[in-house]
Amino acid sequence: MHPELIKAQLRISGSSLAAVARDTGVTRMNVLHVVRNRHRSIRIARRICELTGLDPATTWPGRYPELRLDPIRFQTHPCQEAA
Repeated sequence: MHPELIKAQLRISGSSLAAVARDTGVTRMNVLHVVRNRHRSIRIARRICELTGLDPATTWPGRYPELRLDPIRFQTHPCQEAA
């Protein structure tokens, strides 16, 4: 997936590269390197996928085969369905 699409999904979900960096304890540049597929970090990739709901296999094809997300975490909360 193109890095700009990943960044757009973060913005749509109300997050940013800086927020991912704070959540994972790394610099914004580290997050950007993962988004651009220059470095590999399961922790950063997992956080991006948790925030955006993106599938790691689609976002970074072949890059994180061991990264599996819990589908239950992405289910809509009952209160959100009414909105």
